[in-house]
Amino acid sequence: MTRISRIKLSDQVLNKLFDLFFQIVGKQTNRDVFQNTIIDLLSPVERIMIAKRIAIVYLLMQEIEYVNICNVLKVSPSTVAKFKLLMEKSNGVVPVFKKILRNEKMAKFLLEIFNAIYPPGMPGVNWKAAWERKAALNRKKTYGF
Repeated sequence: MTRISRIKLSDQVLNKLFDLFFQIVGKQTNRDVFQNTIIDLLSPVERIMIAKRIAIVYLLMQEIEYVNICNVLKVSPSTVAKFKLLMEKSNGVVPVFKKILRNEKMAKFLLEIFNAIYPPGMPGVNWKAAWERKAALNRKKTYGF
């Protein structure tokens, strides 16, 4: 965990700092510029920590089991449980993920229909590609990726 001073900042100064942070990071429109900014601002450990936190919330919203989340992301069950509780009160990350998941659920639904229409073993279907599609869908259902 990162260390900060025990001396608290005033709310006015803290708001100015967050405004500046938003100006630097939040208003980036190009992925490369955003990535370079994050690389300059955060250490490698901080970048990994933030990415894991985002991934935990994302996988919890996909209703992936705790054990699978812990195995894939190499985090403890208590960390996953903590973020499950934080999601209930979230006003920032959860609504954004709901929009993303709506599109992904539709894509997964269409892939399931396609796999049902053209299953592995059906004459005229590339069996290797069909088995790979089926395995990818099962992996996505189990691990979220």
